[in-house]
Amino acid sequence: MPKTEKKDLRLLQIMQFLSRESSDDHPLSMADILHYLQNKGICCARKAVGRDIASLRAFGYPILFTRTPTAGYYLASRDLKTPEVRILIDAVNAAPFLTEEMTCNLTEKLQNMVDRRDCAALQKQIYYDPVYKQSNAEIGSTINTLYQAIALGKKVNFRYYHCAIRDSRIQPDEGRLFSISPYALFWHGDYYYLAGNYQKYSNVANYRLDRMYGVQKLPEDARPFSEVTRYTKRFDTADYLRHQFFLFGGREEELLIRCENNLLDVVNDRFGAAIEILEYSETQFTAHVSVCVSEGLYAWILQCGSRLAVLAPTYVRDEVRSRIDALCRVYHMTEKEEPPETGG
Repeated sequence: MPKTEKKDLRLLQIMQFLSRESSDDHPLSMADILHYLQNKGICCARKAVGRDIASLRAFGYPILFTRTPTAGYYLASRDLKTPEVRILIDAVNAAPFLTEEMTCNLTEKLQNMVDRRDCAALQKQIYYDPVYKQSNAEIGSTINTLYQAIALGKKVNFRYYHCAIRDSRIQPDEGRLFSISPYALFWHGDYYYLAGNYQKYSNVANYRLDRMYGVQKLPEDARPFSEVTRYTKRFDTADYLRHQFFLFGGREEELLIRCENNLLDVVNDRFGAAIEILEYSETQFTAHVSVCVSEGLYAWILQCGSRLAVLAPTYVRDEVRSRIDALCRVYHMTEKEEPPETGG
């Protein structure tokens, strides 16, 4: 092997060894590095390793020398710190739109970004429930294709599946072919979604990526989002999601609501800086909020119970009342009926 190639290989092996094994509380001595290189079939002198470390430092790698707790070299910083890797691993393991295989592969890659001892500690704390993992192995290529289409402003098509009951089992239905102008990808409620326009309508709908199969980028230009939203320069995903309830789209409306103060955190989490507080007392507050009126909005209002009341507009208030009446009819008990016994 030519001398230059040997040096290049030695540099790579030293860097890999420092990355995997060193830390500020576990520096690697010159003897450690020489022994590691020898096991890799690379024999060299101490001075050569010293020059290699100097070259790596000159290139920008933060390799430091310390005398405590023992004399040796260590990599002072990494692209990601161990707590950051921990957060990313937890997110990967919690994501139900990833298959079990993708979860394992991504977790392993993230673990390799910390030193061996931290990696071992992380492995002991990793848990995910495979029951909640999806079986769509196309999710990786789907994400890549959609990102490309959004960047290039092109339409996409795919077959979209819902659940159906067949032979007393929940199975995918026959699927439906969609041609969509894609605007944004976002992660919401543990699932990955595409926000886009279905050419038949003048609105934006949301599609779960794990239900998509056979995603293809088309040569046809996407419909400008300015034609179906109030956005002009860019599709504002954060603002778009603030107006959505359980990802149901609908007509934009200003609601006047009265809430008990113990709902303030809930309302703030939902609307953020978009809340306009009109009145406030020790027990309740009144506010204006901008929403999309939809099935999701009504579900959110009802789950707040008597702690939240819609004051205006009238048609929203009337719809909430009709839904409460419908619930009363569903759960109404006649005089002859008795509530079921509960275990004590």
